[in-house]
Amino acid sequence: MPRTRLFARLPRALLAVLLVLVPAWPAAAQEAASLALLPFENVSGSLEAVRMIMPLLEQAVRDRGYRLADPGRLDAFLARNRIRNTGRLSRTHLTALQRELGVGLAMVGSVAIFNDSAGNPQWGLSARVLAADSGAILWAAGAGLTGDDFTIALGLGTITSGPRLAEETVKALLRDLARAREPLAMPPRGRPVLSRLFGIKASYRSPTLESDPPRRVAVLPFENLSERKGAGRVVEDIFTVALARQGRFEIVEPGTLSEALVAIGVAPYGNIDLETLAALRQRVEVDAVILGTVLNYSEGLKRAGAATSPEVTLDARMLDVETGRIVWFAERVLNGDDSRIAMHFGTIKAMVPLVLKAASEVLDTL
Repeated sequence: MPRTRLFARLPRALLAVLLVLVPAWPAAAQEAASLALLPFENVSGSLEAVRMIMPLLEQAVRDRGYRLADPGRLDAFLARNRIRNTGRLSRTHLTALQRELGVGLAMVGSVAIFNDSAGNPQWGLSARVLAADSGAILWAAGAGLTGDDFTIALGLGTITSGPRLAEETVKALLRDLARAREPLAMPPRGRPVLSRLFGIKASYRSPTLESDPPRRVAVLPFENLSERKGAGRVVEDIFTVALARQGRFEIVEPGTLSEALVAIGVAPYGNIDLETLAALRQRVEVDAVILGTVLNYSEGLKRAGAATSPEVTLDARMLDVETGRIVWFAERVLNGDDSRIAMHFGTIKAMVPLVLKAASEVLDTL
């Protein structure tokens, strides 16, 4: 039946409603599929890392059907709002981003590691997709690869090119990112396996987590006691990814938390007082905070011609913001060889997946 005849048969009241709503549908769908891809923060120490990775990320996101914000307008927005740390966005900046660029989503992330060794390069990335209207973390992931991850036998298959490995790392990072106009969600996780928890060095869990669990949680900056500069930031980002993928809590976007800490005038590092907790509770409506420490962090890069296994030692604790009491604590020591089954099968060779595994196993005790 022709559309004009179909509309002619509709009651006038219903027709009036349709005429109001129909034009809004394409606009809403367009905003839901529009995304601002911010330059990833560079924690790798390599000046070339972001320049190499961003074009690959842009193409991969477009291939999933997202309409990217114009780079020129995005750069102007970042300059106008004096946003230097593009690895995180506050709720204020997200609202402005939606209003000025008409995007519904923003992707932020960081390059944790880029080692362009000719024999065995290594990449490590983490990313989050944020809702522009609410600041909620809708999706998060971390990925890392070395050239040796593709070795089959007798050295065959090894990727020796940094740019080529970058393509595979971006693929791994965005593997479970939904296509445009599909619901963004974290992939379901299985229940923790007891054998995975044998490496937990120490843990404590308050009974109050059963009777009165927190609804909204913030991850504070991790204290870095390792020799690797920037390790605290790397682990904090990946820990936030692991917490988001666990799906148990509403998580305060790190950019919103940073904005609140600046407003309060504090920079907690390894500890926090009751006064600051009360101020955070009021500003970001948080029920609990997580603090952590990086005790050891080694990326397994080549030394004297031979690569070592990556290793990490981290601890984390959750504080109730009302009382300041510790309601949960756990520490994990993990080496890339700990998962080896036979020969090199099961070995974790890249740093980011190792940290993600350590963080996930720590959180399995929460």
